[in-house]
Amino acid sequence: MAHLQIARGVLFAALCAVAGSASAAVVTWTDWTRISSISAAGTMGGVSVSVASANMNGPSQTGCGTNWWTQPNPADLAYTGGSVSNAPTPCEQIGLDSATSVTVTFGSAIDNLYMALLSVGRPTVPVTYDFDHAFVIDSEGAGFWGNDITNGVIGAGDTLTGKEFHGLLRFTSPVTSLTFSTTAENWHAFTFGTIPEPGTLALLGLGLAGLAATRRRKQ
Repeated sequence: MAHLQIARGVLFAALCAVAGSASAAVVTWTDWTRISSISAAGTMGGVSVSVASANMNGPSQTGCGTNWWTQPNPADLAYTGGSVSNAPTPCEQIGLDSATSVTVTFGSAIDNLYMALLSVGRPTVPVTYDFDHAFVIDSEGAGFWGNDITNGVIGAGDTLTGKEFHGLLRFTSPVTSLTFSTTAENWHAFTFGTIPEPGTLALLGLGLAGLAATRRRKQ
């Protein structure tokens, strides 16, 4: 009976997660395990993530002394003001400081890909990200270094220009590989996240339901 109650509890939690995804989603952010000046690697849930670039700002920007993914203004949330309920993981980011091109490769196609951006541009130095995939701005607001002074980030189709942009981009089609170029600035950073597919949670629910039915028959 105890096993049956546990199975029911897990099933209920899974179904609640499916229902909750219609409002604010819990994102699995990338755990970066290696970062150098030309490459990086990590895992996003069970999916591998690899990054290649000719010029990245390496390990010195990944120390855990400071969480740069903060949201100091509850009325102007940079990362959780849209469809996402949790900000990026503290101390997990890849820094850029020069004009460069970056290619990101995922171990499998990602249907719900989020890209968190940190301090893109300065008030007098706009920085542009030019992608090979279209995106929408899911949220933007006040971050660790302030807010974009334009009060309306320039972002349309596959290009974004910020003057202190903190926020999330959401890519609306499955992504296996993503390439983007940036212009130069002192330092800005990014990371990636995804949400579990509802189908995966539904399969989990069916499996737990089958387990519960089997235990009832045995009893």
